[in-house]
Amino acid sequence: MLPMTDVRMADVIRMQRPHPCGGLDWEVVRVGADVGLRCLTCDHRVLMERATLRKRAKAYVSRGPALDPAIERALYGDAPAP
Repeated sequence: MLPMTDVRMADVIRMQRPHPCGGLDWEVVRVGADVGLRCLTCDHRVLMERATLRKRAKAYVSRGPALDPAIERALYGDAPAP
C-alpha cells in the first residue's frame, strides 16, 4: 500500500493488477473525495474512492507538479506533506 494522502493532478500511478487492456499505469485526472483516473493504454476513465486507490496502488511512476506552498500549509498544516 502507498501513502495516497498526497495525490496530485497528473500523477502517474502503477496498479497491482492490470486493466483488461493490459495497462498498469494510470494518470490522475481529478482529485476530490473520489480520484479520477485515466488508463494510459486505452484512455478508459474511472472514479475510485481514495481508500480503494490506497489498497490497489503499487507505486508512483511519476509525480505531478507540487502544490503552491501556501496551499500545502493550509491543507496539511506546518508539517511537510507525506
